[in-house]
Amino acid sequence: MTERAASALAKAFDGGQAILFGRARSAHLALFEALGLHGRSSILIPSNACPSLLACAWASGAEVRLAPVSAETGINEDAALARQLRILSRPGRKGAVLLTHLYGFRLDFSETRKAASELGWVTVENDANASSFAPKARLEDIARIVSFGPGKVLDAGSGGAVITRDKALAEELKRITARYPGLDDWAERDEDKLMLERRALRNAGRSADIENTLVEEMRQLRFGFDPETEEPLLRALAHLPTRLAERQERRDAWIEALSGFDPHLQVIDLNQTAPWRLIVRADPKVRDFVVEALRKADIDAGTNYPSLSQSFPKLTRQDAHPDADAWSRSVINLWLDARYDAARINTARTVIETELEALT
Repeated sequence: MTERAASALAKAFDGGQAILFGRARSAHLALFEALGLHGRSSILIPSNACPSLLACAWASGAEVRLAPVSAETGINEDAALARQLRILSRPGRKGAVLLTHLYGFRLDFSETRKAASELGWVTVENDANASSFAPKARLEDIARIVSFGPGKVLDAGSGGAVITRDKALAEELKRITARYPGLDDWAERDEDKLMLERRALRNAGRSADIENTLVEEMRQLRFGFDPETEEPLLRALAHLPTRLAERQERRDAWIEALSGFDPHLQVIDLNQTAPWRLIVRADPKVRDFVVEALRKADIDAGTNYPSLSQSFPKLTRQDAHPDADAWSRSVINLWLDARYDAARINTARTVIETELEALT
């Protein structure tokens, strides 16, 4: 019933087969389980990843470890990730490392892939924002995971997929997803409730209490693909080249508008083949004031959630990374959707300029 979407997705992302799930987190968990990652296995994820990624890895029964990220860019730098992998690897302890293209930046992980191959670890490409779509990137790992949930660059409203050329793995994933219930309105309401609960804890300065909500998320991880999402997914895939071009244009407009604000604001200048947001690093002394001023002017400005070691201090106590904490205090996300034309971007620049003049 969903063969057209699966075939189109596999073709778009250079894979032999695409196995569809109700959510990207469902795809992650199913893949971890299909690969047998539990017991004496480890899963290495970025220390500033989405909390749901930690939940998936933890639910698989594996040891979850956090990889350091750059305080300057918020990404896993290849050399540091490879070094962390070599530190973790020991006799009898193997696992998987997630090569995560955060924010839609297309990153090179050649050193990490080399280290994983030498140590017997599995590499999984976590490409939530479709950075591998254009120019089409070769699938080098056991699997590539893409998301097409709300707010993603490839937005079909819900869903995610594992893309792989491994036929045995694909068959096992199909068996797993066949057991999952379909994503429904109740699941969406549960997710919204959890999101609001965690946001309230962060706003109240109680990020560490987010760890107490982990069990609540456990029942939100396993969902099958909703067949009604097939047509929205096919439309989103067909429109993706145009959407990417439009987002690149808005990103360029933001970059031009924000020039001249160094050292208070600096745009992260990396290869962002699939711009999710414009990612800006701000001086922590002014960041929150600038964000508040933008929001008062009806300009969306995101600040990211805290590092995973702040939200899950007991589970991740051996992996606190100061650089991830520094990044969470400095990052600003600015939207790239159609609401942001030249006039609105210029308004944002004026707001920022006025606020910085008042602060400095």
